[in-house]
Amino acid sequence: MSVLMQYLHVIGVFQGLLLAGLLMWGSQISIASRILGMWCLMLGLNFLGPFIHMNGELNAFSSLIGLHIFLPASYGAFLYLYCRHAIINCSLRLKDFWHFLPFLMCYLLNIELYLSTPEVKLDAILHGPEKLSLIIIAQVIMGIQAFAYLALSIIMVRRYQIQAKQTLSNFNPEMFTWLWKILILDLVIWTLKSMTVAPEYQYTLVFMGNALIIVLIYSIALAQWRNPQLFKIAQLRVNANNVNLATATATEVTLSESDVGDAVKKSNTSEINNSGSLDPDIRRNLLQVVRQHMQDHKIFLDNQLTLTRLADSVGISTHHLSEVLNQHEGKNFYQFVNEYRINYICERMKQDNDIKILDLAMSAGFSSKSTFNAVFKQFIKLTPTQYRKQLAS
Repeated sequence: MSVLMQYLHVIGVFQGLLLAGLLMWGSQISIASRILGMWCLMLGLNFLGPFIHMNGELNAFSSLIGLHIFLPASYGAFLYLYCRHAIINCSLRLKDFWHFLPFLMCYLLNIELYLSTPEVKLDAILHGPEKLSLIIIAQVIMGIQAFAYLALSIIMVRRYQIQAKQTLSNFNPEMFTWLWKILILDLVIWTLKSMTVAPEYQYTLVFMGNALIIVLIYSIALAQWRNPQLFKIAQLRVNANNVNLATATATEVTLSESDVGDAVKKSNTSEINNSGSLDPDIRRNLLQVVRQHMQDHKIFLDNQLTLTRLADSVGISTHHLSEVLNQHEGKNFYQFVNEYRINYICERMKQDNDIKILDLAMSAGFSSKSTFNAVFKQFIKLTPTQYRKQLAS
């Protein structure tokens, strides 16, 4: 192992073990933090492994030779579980540990080698094992689990992103941007790892892969330690239990407003088409009621507003409200509500140039400065400060 690679491994060991300790113990630590802490521990031990046999001689730790080789077979499960628990509030379940089956399989396939004497294991490291096929099978399993869990993580994050936009009005959209960057970088890392079979580029690819692992995992770990609720969407679990947009059926609409009484009756009879969706005229009338309710009651100022709460407030089903917004308005719930909030803030800023922007954001229904700034720029294409300066010019 070259001097440069040794330095990289030393950094990996030190940071991995340090961050593992910080993330796994503490009164304010979340489940996501502990999962990430275990991941950092595995990374640290993986970087530590080669030092045991680096001199090619037996030592006091020779019985541990080779134990680090298949630790990366657990990385896919850690990625998937971390993404899930970083976003939603849920506890670990016993069945979650089945995700580590590929990791266990890699070691069970080579159990005979691991039970051998230190001399045999050292010789296998230096000159290659007798049963090379079992090592190759384990390496294939390790690669498959990496890409399989990456795909599962992508599907899960995408599902939560859609669910958040369809049912919640108050979350920071930038958190999903960061999660997508993490997943893309993880794909790059495993692509580099899978290309190390080419001997002429092996050193460069291994070095680049290890360096990216340190940058990716340890930077996330440090951010997670500073903020255990880094990617958390507090309301998502509640809405996941109460609202299923993919399987919702057309339920009865019960509006009290007299001007849409006919639309309600039609929505329960022949005016619902074969696909179960509402007639366009009914959607148009229901949208008018929803918009009138938003203007009259300013319910968008509620920072806990969800699709379910708005539907209950207006008196229609969550499924029909979602359909009205998506198919007639062309917006998801997140866009619909935050458009009202941003318009409200812009009008207030025009009326009072001295009002504090943060106070205005909190009164308009935003729960944090970072969420407000991200949403404001998403809609106006300017930061709040830039917009205020534009008004003053």
